[in-house]
Amino acid sequence: MREYVRFTRSRNMHVLIGVLLDILDYALVTLFVIVLLCIFVFHFAAVQGDSMLPTLQDGNQLLVNALDREPQQGEIIIINASSVGLLHADGTPYEVEGLHKVIVKRVIAVGGQKLDIDFERGIVYVDDKIIDEPYISSRTNEPLMNAAFEYPITIPEGFVFVMGDNREVSKDSRYGDVGLIPLGQIEGSVLLRLQPDFGTVN
Repeated sequence: MREYVRFTRSRNMHVLIGVLLDILDYALVTLFVIVLLCIFVFHFAAVQGDSMLPTLQDGNQLLVNALDREPQQGEIIIINASSVGLLHADGTPYEVEGLHKVIVKRVIAVGGQKLDIDFERGIVYVDDKIIDEPYISSRTNEPLMNAAFEYPITIPEGFVFVMGDNREVSKDSRYGDVGLIPLGQIEGSVLLRLQPDFGTVN
């Protein structure tokens, strides 16, 4: 009887060890997948400044989709503004040195779209239609100096035009040191605001 009890306990111990090893295996695989996602797919970014008020506030923590390098109109993106695009008189683009800092802005127009801004009324047109901008906190004002363009312009392929939601303080595509954003300078699109409160940003 004692041998049977000892044998049963031994077998149960082997089963328990097998279950624990399976759990550890699944946990390691899950951790490995999470690390890969964080490295190659999802990034985290922190907002600095007030240029995206009221949508984003200084200190907000963001989850970024690093695979989205060709964003659509209206998306919020993270930009490595080391080089920017300006336009020759004939509308062809050329690149110059940028701000050399990471910024967060909203895509207003993409390659192939016509963009016009009525600064007197603070209205933005894309493809001759007024765009609905319920997210802005101030009217679209004209830069007092270092303006990048005379409008209307057609956005060249491979570039996007961006602006902050807080137009009065935002340094964005209206200015020569930001200009048009080459797609290669986009680090990804913002998926979610993680802190201080969880939520979408568009």
